[in-house]
Amino acid sequence: MIDLHCHILPGVDDGSSSEEESCRMARLAVESGVTAVCATPHCNVPGCFDNYRTEALEERFLRLARLLRERDIPLRLYAGMEVYVTPETPRHLREGKLLTLGGSRYLLVEFGFEAPFSFAQRMLEEISAAGAVPVVAHPERYRFAQEDRGCLLRWIEAGWALQINKGSLFGRFGRRAARTAHWCLGEGCMHLIGSDAHSPYRRTPWLEDARSYVAEYTAPEIADFLLEENPRHMLENAPIRPVLAQF
Repeated sequence: MIDLHCHILPGVDDGSSSEEESCRMARLAVESGVTAVCATPHCNVPGCFDNYRTEALEERFLRLARLLRERDIPLRLYAGMEVYVTPETPRHLREGKLLTLGGSRYLLVEFGFEAPFSFAQRMLEEISAAGAVPVVAHPERYRFAQEDRGCLLRWIEAGWALQINKGSLFGRFGRRAARTAHWCLGEGCMHLIGSDAHSPYRRTPWLEDARSYVAEYTAPEIADFLLEENPRHMLENAPIRPVLAQF
């Protein structure tokens, strides 16, 4: 499996707090069947985290990758970020301040959970015009998507990717998020599942439970598609398809 949403980079956001925690997270991921992870620290969160693309941040990615090799942890690490969208985000993208997933054209983005749909729609259009394919992190957690799930189908038609959080399938983020995540799974309105892991203790990078759940809820081929095939294609900068267009 490949996890494209993981806060495993130490000491930069509310995820891993140390290199030791990052190694524990990496071992958990490997034990659950994960072979590659994209480290996606929070970026551009007003008043909290900047984490724009800098030499210092890129050195942190390289340092963690070296550490995993030194400790014989067989997890391939890719660089990325989870970009909190503000009106400046399209400009930041054009200026090269943002890291896409593994250097591909896919950019992982998130919105405030109470953000208006009109703002999210406009920003996704502008991000696309700036040259990236938006990958919307945990859309099931946004109030506007919980109230109008049809907007997610329209986003898929626009060519934007939807990443559901593993924890939403198990009620980690409340009933409304769980209902929306299950609707997405049942309708095939999604492209991939990510751990959105923040630690080795809670919200972990263990993905085997998600694979087993999706395989039983739908089919093993869909679990493979969401957790292996589409994430791999994204890292290869290749086209991806939602479940509803594949099965």
